[in-house]
Amino acid sequence: MLNALFIITITGCGGVDKEAIVALEESGAIPRLERSNSIAGIDLDSDGIRDDIEVFIDANYSGIPQRAAAIQSAKAFQEAMLVDVSDIIAVKEINRNISRSDHCIYSQFDGANDSKPPAQVSRKIESLTTNTKERLLAYLAFNKALDGTSWATPVGDTCE
Repeated sequence: MLNALFIITITGCGGVDKEAIVALEESGAIPRLERSNSIAGIDLDSDGIRDDIEVFIDANYSGIPQRAAAIQSAKAFQEAMLVDVSDIIAVKEINRNISRSDHCIYSQFDGANDSKPPAQVSRKIESLTTNTKERLLAYLAFNKALDGTSWATPVGDTCE
């Protein structure tokens, strides 16, 4: 599930210049992301998605079904970072949400008509969601809590 994640933190980033990152964000070369120490991040409208990720989705996925699939995925990944990993029932439910959202992405992004490949969409949302050390550690704890569990690929329409 966990793909290659690239994390750039503004402080202590080992040679990465803060001004260079800001310049890349302003030019649009990389997404402008909130990088606080909070795992939840900023969600002013309380819709379950960090505001910066919602801005990214709005800017990059214009089709209504594709945008809805990306939103569903972002919510599921956000839930994964916030779940109590000692509650295995809740962890499994969040994992089902991630599976359903991933299945939805594959049904909405087919790579045709200039749409992005579905695996790329899923990995991008996952990496944007886990963009700080604290968030990545929370997501890794979620994945560790799934150790020894199994699940099946959902069938049918899993889009919300």
